[in-house]
Amino acid sequence: MSRDNLPEQSRGFPAAQRPAGGGVERSTGGPAMAGAHEAKQLGWKVRPDRFHYWAELSNSVKAHVERQVGPAVEWWADWDDRDRDRPYAVVLGPKGLAVTTPKVNQHGQRTQSVHVDAFVLSSLKHAVVQQHATPPRSGLRSLMSRGGPQQPPPAAPQLALTEKMRGVLGNLPLEAQQRLQTPFLGSQAIKHYKMYYFGGDEELDLWMYLAGDRTVTFVSGHRTLPAGAAPQQAAWRLVCYQADVAR
Repeated sequence: MSRDNLPEQSRGFPAAQRPAGGGVERSTGGPAMAGAHEAKQLGWKVRPDRFHYWAELSNSVKAHVERQVGPAVEWWADWDDRDRDRPYAVVLGPKGLAVTTPKVNQHGQRTQSVHVDAFVLSSLKHAVVQQHATPPRSGLRSLMSRGGPQQPPPAAPQLALTEKMRGVLGNLPLEAQQRLQTPFLGSQAIKHYKMYYFGGDEELDLWMYLAGDRTVTFVSGHRTLPAGAAPQQAAWRLVCYQADVAR
């Protein structure tokens, strides 16, 4: 991993989404290790979209990030929680994951610190996870099905995540939760993680990653939720990524 500081401010064009590097893992139901978190209500804030905050980063920052991780496969930019008039960005590329953080250098100048988790060559893989919308069920019907009572999902893993992160994870299909979390259920700890979503109750786009010493997992996708439906009844189309970290 590496970290660099570059001048922050200027205008530029947003990153272009590129095809994922590495191979495609065919989704066959996913690993059956990590369990499901409880879905929490997503809070909504009125703010510009990711393209606005990406444009706040200098061209030198963007160029440095692309040199480090390659052309963007997935990305987002948003305001920083600790300094909300300044941006940060997350870029997943075929060569690594880059996360920028707003800083102030010793001369009082605004800069962006760039942290990079470099990947083992060609280790970035991806799988598509889809979930179709389901109609709300009545109280009686929810207790009865053709296969008898449904079994509850396995218990959620106790990973070092905030309650907010767990609640957002709980909105994802179980397979996507498993793909994100399973590499961290053994001896590998999560070192850093972030998530971002934009939209509203009925339509939203979401990005999220977890990073450890040996593995990075990342998910991006779109949710459609009928008005008044529970999160479990949403339609999702997600791409789940996983890469090995070079050490």
